[in-house]
Amino acid sequence: MMIANSNALKSSALYIGYLILKEIQKQGRNKVSIYDVSKALKKSGITSSRQLILGLSFLYSVDIVEFEEANIWVKK
Repeated sequence: MMIANSNALKSSALYIGYLILKEIQKQGRNKVSIYDVSKALKKSGITSSRQLILGLSFLYSVDIVEFEEANIWVKK
């Protein structure tokens, strides 16, 4: 059995990616600003820009999102 503390899970790229996708879905638009995503992460207790970059990098590496300039969108 694998045991992990909640702080390690909340700072993982997978969890941050989940929060990013949740915010994109909540916005209901094709493109979402990175600033809107950053505000949503801050509400969830993620204040580091490093975590935002790790979450976006994870989602980009598994080919779920695209981003250009300050906009993020889910690939279809």
